[in-house]
Amino acid sequence: MDIILKIFDESLRLFVRISPYLLVGFAISGILHMFVDSNFVTRNLKGGKSSILKAVALGVPLPVCSCGVIPIAASLKRQGAGKASILSFLYSTPVTGVDSILVTYALLGSAFAIFRPMAAFVGGILIGFVVLKFTYRDEDGDYQEAGVYSGGKKSLKEALGYSFSYLSAEIGKWIISGVLLGGVVSVLIPADIGRYLSNPYLAYPAVLLISIPLYVCATGSIPVAAAFIAKGLSPGAALAFLIAGPATNTVTITFVLKDLGKKFSAIYLAGIALTSVAFGLLFDELIRIFGIETFVRASDTTGSVGIISQISAVILAGIIFFALFKPSIISGKKEEEEMKLILKVPGMMCERCVYSIRSKLLPLKEVKNVKVNLGSHEVYVDTDLPAEIIKEAINEAGYEVEEITIKG
Repeated sequence: MDIILKIFDESLRLFVRISPYLLVGFAISGILHMFVDSNFVTRNLKGGKSSILKAVALGVPLPVCSCGVIPIAASLKRQGAGKASILSFLYSTPVTGVDSILVTYALLGSAFAIFRPMAAFVGGILIGFVVLKFTYRDEDGDYQEAGVYSGGKKSLKEALGYSFSYLSAEIGKWIISGVLLGGVVSVLIPADIGRYLSNPYLAYPAVLLISIPLYVCATGSIPVAAAFIAKGLSPGAALAFLIAGPATNTVTITFVLKDLGKKFSAIYLAGIALTSVAFGLLFDELIRIFGIETFVRASDTTGSVGIISQISAVILAGIIFFALFKPSIISGKKEEEEMKLILKVPGMMCERCVYSIRSKLLPLKEVKNVKVNLGSHEVYVDTDLPAEIIKEAINEAGYEVEEITIKG
């Protein structure tokens, strides 16, 4: 019981410390969403060298996890974007975002907060140019405007709803998982393990072995990295974890393998491994030159927290709780049974999937209501439109419809 209380106390300290930064990050993400969403991204990435730069520049600030980035990448491929820009976007987007940059600063200090997005930016460009070299030409793509949907500028209300409803639901459980795991590491990992964690020949291979197949979001990975640094892991190896962990997982690997082929899957995985280690080693060297206090001064999570952080933690906990449990409160079986179309969409995995599909379907004139059941991977649509139009709209969102059931 004493150990459980210590883990809870350590996890709570982590959560309280990052809360004000997350609230600000969510708000900025909503403003960003007003101007840059998946439709904007798709319109601007047609292929070629300029698209690689655009893909990375768009991807770094977007608060999209490695799960949520897959349908955007699938939509890019469907609209004719080149493989180079797709893989650049897949690499740079989940590694960091405005929310995770602020939390990185809160727990790991300014150098981590600057170097991590820089690594995502440079790494995305490097992977893109290597892929472009293997395609033997500048891919210009054949982007066509979507036939059944045209997005417009979003209102501030919708943008904040996206931030504090869908985005908080999407990454909320991973934030909670991250701070709990950080608490477990802080309490249960012995202090003398530092002599192993500080050895780069052991630390870097172990980080890659764990992080590449693991699903962890950019923000949720930060408390874990902070806890391991406190136990002796080199900051560079922690940076490698912060890059490789969010950049990919088994689902992303499967998507790249299926849609882009073995050769580009190998380039993508090798690029993640090499760039994360390279930036980690460079970071360690900078720390050796300039002094560790400059780089990890905020990684000590045992300090006191102020009243603003405590109030923010209460607000953030309420937002995450409401976002996670609201769907089960407001949606019922009776409402689903009244829908005229049921579409099986196995690729849906997170709240961003729900948001993307609803955003495509609800603007259609004759769509009255849309419900998404992540558990059964089904989309329920109340509409008089032909099923093929609904299927086409879901395809444009980056998802494949496996089966359609028409009721009545």
